[in-house]
Amino acid sequence: MKAIVAGCGRVGVQIAEMLSMDGHDVVVVDNDRQSFRRLSKFYAGALVEGMAFDEETLVRAGIEEADAFAAVTNFDNTNLMAAEVATQIFRVPRVVSRLYNPDKEQTYAALDIDYVCGTTCMAEEIMERLVSPRLIVRSKFASNKFLLVEFAAPPKWTGQQLVQVERREGLRIAWLARSGEPIIPDQDTVMAAGDRVVAAIRQDRARRLERMLRK
Repeated sequence: MKAIVAGCGRVGVQIAEMLSMDGHDVVVVDNDRQSFRRLSKFYAGALVEGMAFDEETLVRAGIEEADAFAAVTNFDNTNLMAAEVATQIFRVPRVVSRLYNPDKEQTYAALDIDYVCGTTCMAEEIMERLVSPRLIVRSKFASNKFLLVEFAAPPKWTGQQLVQVERREGLRIAWLARSGEPIIPDQDTVMAAGDRVVAAIRQDRARRLERMLRK
């Protein structure tokens, strides 16, 4: 895979080195030449000096042949513009952007940019260690619009058909753990006491579900 990493800070360095050690063709882009010194001897890729969203710079980095692009500078606006250029102009198949400010999540989602918000991830991780979470987020996909979540089915779901629960709560159940055994449910499955649920759900509906589980 040919990958471009825009931003040679701590996060960019780790991503670039991991990709490089896995054998991928990697190019790191940064407007500060001195930042390249952070890369260790394990990095075997190329370096390009320039702005992350500058088309000429990205062409020199080989973006026209790139399979993946990571915008991980220290500035949300720079990452947003770089991701937009990579997606809309050069049609890179896989584009992921770093996000600092959670307040901008709606902007990223509206532009259909896949992103990772370090602040939110850190807060969720700390919360899981501080308290027993009612709803555990296992993964995010579709530009963070959907979540893969795990939780214990509430007692009031016992005896209800799975399709009724899915329709009412706005989720799609992937599998259940019942008495320690995994079950792939079908349309005739009835929820039982003690079921552990793994399901896909929209991010906005997940907040509502978590409030219900905490009551």
